[in-house]
Amino acid sequence: MIDQLIAYGPLLLHGAIFVLLCFILGLWLVSVAMKDSSIVDIFWGPGCAGVAWVYYFSTSAPSPRALLALSLITLWGARLGLYIGIRNWGAEDRRYARLRSHITDQGRNYTMYSLRAVFAYQGAAMMLCTLPMLFAIGTPGPIGPIAVLAAILVCGGLVIETFADQQMSRFRASRQDPRTVMDQGLWHFSRHPNYFGEMLVQWGLFFLALDTGPLALLSIVAPLLLSYLITGPMGASLLERRLVKKNPDYGEYVARTSAFIPWWPK
Repeated sequence: MIDQLIAYGPLLLHGAIFVLLCFILGLWLVSVAMKDSSIVDIFWGPGCAGVAWVYYFSTSAPSPRALLALSLITLWGARLGLYIGIRNWGAEDRRYARLRSHITDQGRNYTMYSLRAVFAYQGAAMMLCTLPMLFAIGTPGPIGPIAVLAAILVCGGLVIETFADQQMSRFRASRQDPRTVMDQGLWHFSRHPNYFGEMLVQWGLFFLALDTGPLALLSIVAPLLLSYLITGPMGASLLERRLVKKNPDYGEYVARTSAFIPWWPK
């Protein structure tokens, strides 16, 4: 087991160099020039896919499973990057604008703060969240039954989150009353169908790694971390608390609709 872990060392090193130079330092410099830290969200998906590509080219003889893993995470990263890019491009996201204002009002240097608290933090998270790709791409072997199940989960999650995001985008563009609650389509059965689809993707990628053997259980930290970030106090829970305060109708929607797993409303 120790020898196998050591064998992943060069891949991890190459991935870390990529994240440091391209995602942390490179993207941070671009954000400073643009005065827009929220581009870190746009490049999160493509950055994770980039790490997978580094792993792939750092492997001497990539297996069919490696190609499958690379294809799936590239598709996921491209979709996520395009969606967030189209939605946010041209203006800094309000969350980052508030953070910038808060740090500046304290008399602190936001430029250096963003390097540490935004880009370095997300770069470290990127290394953790791509651990399943380290095993799925860096381990030789054929595509097994677990990998087939994993691919089905990933593809299903991609379809769900794509349709959910499209439905929400059309709703936001067409609604006339800001208090109107989106409860149509997939959102009729789940308050966060996009998050549910994302969790299917991330757990699917973990199962793809698990196809390589029990050592890949170490990468479970990736889907656990992302599930916590999505559903925890800084994710959907925080979003819903804000929405309920702004709109009492949303509280009624919460009471009758499943939080994540799509189900018929009460």
